[in-house]
Amino acid sequence: MHRPLIWFSAAFAAGCALSLLSVVSLPLTAVLIVLVLSVTCGKFLRRLLPVCVLVAGIVCGISYTTAYHTYITDPIADLAGVSQRVTVTATGYATQYDDSQRIKVKIKGSEVGRPVGFSTLVYLPLTEDEIQPGDKINGRLDFYMTGVREGFDKESYYRSLGYPVLASVSDGASIEVTAPEHRPLSYYPKRLAHSLCAVFAQHGTERQAAFWSALTTGDRSALTTLDTDHMRRAGLSHVIALSGLHVGFLISILLLVCGRRVGTVLGVPILAAFLFMVGWSPSVARACLMYGILLVSFQLRRQSDSFTSLSAALLIILVLLPDALMSVSLQLSFASTLGILCFASRIQRLLSLPKGSNHFAKRVYQTLLGSVICTICSTAFTAPILLYHFGYLSVFSVFSNMLALWAVSLLFPLLVIGGLIGIKLAPVAAIILIPARWLTDYIYKISDLIAGIPYGILYCESVFDFCIAVVLSAVTVLLLWKGGKRVLMGALPAVVLCVIGISVWRGVAGADDLRIAVLSEGSGQAIVVSCDGKAALIDCSGSSYHNAAEDVIQYLDWQGIDALDWVILTSVDKTHARNICELLDTVPVKQMILPEKSYENREPYPQLMEKISSLEIDCEKVAPETETDIADPALGLTILGSIERKLAVRIQSEDQDILIVHALTQNMLLELTEQTSLSCDTLIVSGGFTEDSDKMDELLKRFAPRQIVLENGWTSSSYFNNIPVLNPYYIGEIDWKTIRN
Repeated sequence: MHRPLIWFSAAFAAGCALSLLSVVSLPLTAVLIVLVLSVTCGKFLRRLLPVCVLVAGIVCGISYTTAYHTYITDPIADLAGVSQRVTVTATGYATQYDDSQRIKVKIKGSEVGRPVGFSTLVYLPLTEDEIQPGDKINGRLDFYMTGVREGFDKESYYRSLGYPVLASVSDGASIEVTAPEHRPLSYYPKRLAHSLCAVFAQHGTERQAAFWSALTTGDRSALTTLDTDHMRRAGLSHVIALSGLHVGFLISILLLVCGRRVGTVLGVPILAAFLFMVGWSPSVARACLMYGILLVSFQLRRQSDSFTSLSAALLIILVLLPDALMSVSLQLSFASTLGILCFASRIQRLLSLPKGSNHFAKRVYQTLLGSVICTICSTAFTAPILLYHFGYLSVFSVFSNMLALWAVSLLFPLLVIGGLIGIKLAPVAAIILIPARWLTDYIYKISDLIAGIPYGILYCESVFDFCIAVVLSAVTVLLLWKGGKRVLMGALPAVVLCVIGISVWRGVAGADDLRIAVLSEGSGQAIVVSCDGKAALIDCSGSSYHNAAEDVIQYLDWQGIDALDWVILTSVDKTHARNICELLDTVPVKQMILPEKSYENREPYPQLMEKISSLEIDCEKVAPETETDIADPALGLTILGSIERKLAVRIQSEDQDILIVHALTQNMLLELTEQTSLSCDTLIVSGGFTEDSDKMDELLKRFAPRQIVLENGWTSSSYFNNIPVLNPYYIGEIDWKTIRN
């Protein structure tokens, strides 16, 4: 059997998947083991060897994953709900929040009565001195694990990173931080990364330094939401997510500076240091393992095989952490690499310029062609994964990669060299990083330009859309596998143009559709209504680590909306307008609609009125017991002056009748519904709607809704009086769409 490791690794991964998805049981595993033994001992061993390898891989994957969970992961996960005083070791620097910080730590098994130690994330109160890697932290920790939040399975996500349980310091408890007498060498790469980020902050603008830190150390915390989203929309998110691209750059620098012989000797320890510096992730681990195998093969004078190296990397990662298979990072990394390994070199040879071409022109052509080919080969394998997990695909990624990757390949070595020198010689680093600033600004411009092109995102909104994407990916793979030069030169551009055409056609066709988005804001509220270039926002307040202004800006940017025509505040208080002033600083607003009266001495009213005056925003105040229709009937908005200081909002379309009474208490709603009938299909309420069950029952009879949207971060009921309840805190953003012909 040729290269059995490839087949065994793939089968092992399949076995891990079957176990993780609970598709198989231990009895079935035992049956498979017996089958393998019987076949292996048979007289047809040689003929059935491929089957033996595949079945053995599946059996090993199932058995190993089951054992790993039984003896390692599950005992640690059982700590959820336990409160205990422990001493942990910081293994990185903390991510700072407004009133807390999160840090990765290592916990000894003996500290918590478990057979093995483990790593986890701990939320701590802010400390006067910055916590260093290797510091000891003593405090009472509450262990927990979150489930599905905002439509995202956080438990599976954290397990895929190697965190079976999370922890936080108990309310009101204090912590003690002590530095060790001798800091282990394994923590120095983290300190080096921290020093590099400090050098970048010294020599670049805030925006440039954020990109430099993300590119070299994987620290994306300083990137703004808009810059991160523009990278995603432009198809350049892989640039700021450490992967094989960055490890390849690192090895290239090493070989260029030290030479091939010395570089290969130093390569493995440098790869290990880099892995410690940026932290473990499946994509970085995959790249470091593959390049490490390549370097070891060269030292041993053995021919390297990229496919075998990729398979070995997958097997090692899954042995270390079977749950990593559920990581989107691992899936995208291996699928992308597999696509490039399978077809990139072949296509590059087929489409290369003939001999005798101008050397400079040939180099430029090969560089641009390589970017295009790698993007197409990678996308052909990763498109279904992206659409399945994220629901969208950047259709202009081919062009953005062609325009930006050459700059990234020059920027990375400049940052590594300049950052290392800048730790000791700041003036020299300032000179080296001058071109780095130019290249960074260029990459940002490409990202902003491509992200700003209308209809550049192809959304997956149904199973049919996903099936079409799979078919297109399969066709592309077939072309890359069998197509000749003429076929490729005609068919590949045709596939790219076909995807762009589908995206533009759907975007144009849906321009007149009414979209209603209920953003997930904990117990706050932010609802965006848009149609045919017009947009209105109802309230702007977040809670539970949400900034509604940032969420609204992000949503508007993804929808290609530059300004808000109307902002309606159902109450000018922190529950409904906490983040409105921050939003007004960024997004142009034509008109504000407020209750006629508000508590003028309470925030955010004074600041809001000052902001409205300084920005010269038209402001309309709605009196109680009146109705006001928004001027644009396409949005179907009616503002109800329900009672003093409060507004209700109704949204009506061909298939929607939504009533928003988030600002009103139960007594207010009872008083309001006694005066007028307010039946609706969908009722959007706050957590206060459930305070008194008898009053809630009476209100449900009066409103008679078909479904309820409960803006509350704690109540998880699925039904009230047999009426379905949707909670954005658990299911994520709710997006209704009314198609208009």
